[in-house]
Amino acid sequence: MDVSEGLWTPQSPLPARTILSRLAARCLSAWRMDSLIPRVRIVYNPRLSTTLGRACLENRRVELNPRLLGEHPDQLLPTLAHELAHLVVYERYGKSARPHGTEFRRLLRALKLPDEAKHHLPVDHLRRNRAKYLYLHRCGDCGQSFLARSVRRNLYCVACGPDMKWDIFRAPNTPAGLQLLRQLRRPKAKRP
Repeated sequence: MDVSEGLWTPQSPLPARTILSRLAARCLSAWRMDSLIPRVRIVYNPRLSTTLGRACLENRRVELNPRLLGEHPDQLLPTLAHELAHLVVYERYGKSARPHGTEFRRLLRALKLPDEAKHHLPVDHLRRNRAKYLYLHRCGDCGQSFLARSVRRNLYCVACGPDMKWDIFRAPNTPAGLQLLRQLRRPKAKRP
């Protein structure tokens, strides 16, 4: 079954939300889930980087990656159907069904679409190279310290109690950064 017939082709620009909603309605009708049509919301999410789409089950929302789908428009319909299938499985079976299990695959096969769980598109150019850091947390009162990969303000020094303040030092997560933090880790001398 070609659910996009007459609505959209991969040669066209990415469709607006109204066309996406019509495509979704055709998929859901094919799966006999017409009751879900008015409750599903489909949006483009530019914050998605390497995934084609995502289904937010409780909100009944499908998020699509406009950049990656703009580069590979032929993946729009399979991605939309894939994410809608997650919503249908959740509606019918709840959390007990496996995300890419038998029920999920059966829905995609009914539309003659691939039932793969992952795409194999080149995405290295989309990955964000985030700098990774280590954080030294040192008690401002007694000098006790620990290292972490994120700032941990919710913890407190056992010796000094919840009213203490951390001195926090950040260094790149490299051997040189680790060495620097280890030097800073030594408790500071108490002032007379």
